[in-house]
Amino acid sequence: MLSARILVAVAVLISSISAQAQTLMTTSVATGLTKPMQVAFAPGDDTRLYVIEQRGIVKLIKNGALQTTAFLNIDAVVPEQTYSGLLGIAFHPNYAANGRFFLFHTTGTTAAITVWLAEYTRSTTNPDIADSTSRRVIFKLASPSTQGYHLGGSPMFGPDGLLYLPLGDGGYTGDPQGGTRSQSLSYLWGKVLRIDIDSDDFPGDPEANYRIPASNPYVGGVATDDAIFARGMRNPFRCSFDRATGKMWIGDVGGTVREEIDVLDPLTDATKNYGWNCVEGTLCTSNSNCSCPSTNLTAPIYEYTHTVGLSITGGSVYRGCAMPSLVGQYLYADYQNNKAWRMSFATGSPVVTDITTQLAPISGITCIGEDSRGELYVVNHISGTIRKITSNPLPPDGDGDGIPNGCELRIADIDNNGVVNAVDLAMVLAAWNEPGVTDFNADGRTDAADMAILLADWG
Repeated sequence: MLSARILVAVAVLISSISAQAQTLMTTSVATGLTKPMQVAFAPGDDTRLYVIEQRGIVKLIKNGALQTTAFLNIDAVVPEQTYSGLLGIAFHPNYAANGRFFLFHTTGTTAAITVWLAEYTRSTTNPDIADSTSRRVIFKLASPSTQGYHLGGSPMFGPDGLLYLPLGDGGYTGDPQGGTRSQSLSYLWGKVLRIDIDSDDFPGDPEANYRIPASNPYVGGVATDDAIFARGMRNPFRCSFDRATGKMWIGDVGGTVREEIDVLDPLTDATKNYGWNCVEGTLCTSNSNCSCPSTNLTAPIYEYTHTVGLSITGGSVYRGCAMPSLVGQYLYADYQNNKAWRMSFATGSPVVTDITTQLAPISGITCIGEDSRGELYVVNHISGTIRKITSNPLPPDGDGDGIPNGCELRIADIDNNGVVNAVDLAMVLAAWNEPGVTDFNADGRTDAADMAILLADWG
């Protein structure tokens, strides 16, 4: 007869094989939106998702339901255009306490675009709405050409607590100004910027409220802008930090030939040059200002040609609980060709799998974003919908709250190792009649009622 240990091992193996064969699907979360651009969460909040609409409105999804009252409406400030409008949102790492969040948007006509990073705060009386009068400009930048396209759009906070702002080159085709804009360290366009929004190097300037981190790589340089962290971007549209590794994943929209995915590690990749307009992907361009090929240029982790897709939408690395076989994989899409993929690194090199039919219906994906638990959502710009990515079939969910049984928070998991077992039991017995973390029902002491909670959570 097989031992209990062998039986457990076999069960785990069967479960693993099943997970690898598991396919994906999407379930509807919200409909009736107007050109949604991004879905985002506020740190520490499991109940809310925020959706930005291109016209300048932030909608709130609370406990899975789209609220009728907007979280914030600044459509009078933001003129919606084909390639501009409200493009990105980021929540302060300490949002739960300070209520601060940041919007990246445009003003002006296509021929005279200005991009803005503006701070707003949550209402002090109602956490489901923002204070529209709290606007404070952090940063603004006028396009130096009449080509108001490809502006970026993904402000985000890194693991260091600083705000990263990837910007496009601002051009329509090619890199304006003779192909020098993304490469020159005196231009902010075509760069990844890094700033500290909790301090201010520009007192008295109402349109510059940030500090340059002393560790930024070009601080004090000649003919350089101190906010620059990395360069060589064409249009980094939808970027995200992997919450497990701290690395930034960048979906960089190509020119006429290739789309690419870049990875930037804030700990090691300051000053990295991702190539545009010396290269498009790994293909050398005709830019006479560049030396190509060159070891000074950082190649993308992956690229695809325009026979596959025409406009990449960067996505997210899955770090949720509900789909174990997907953990560590990067999901991304192509806006124009209505395609989606997942990228695995199980073999060490990128292995790409087409998941277009699994995520259907797709209608111009502008974001594959996360909630606070690391679960992923697809933003369909054209159909105005938000859909959650799930396994197919759906995992068991006994209480119907949308969280699979195996992902429910277990109050009796005292050591936070993901399982309630003999270790947790020993801690309860050692603290008998005492208060503390073992007092699960918060009645002032550890007793039989807490033991019952532990046994119900067992496993």
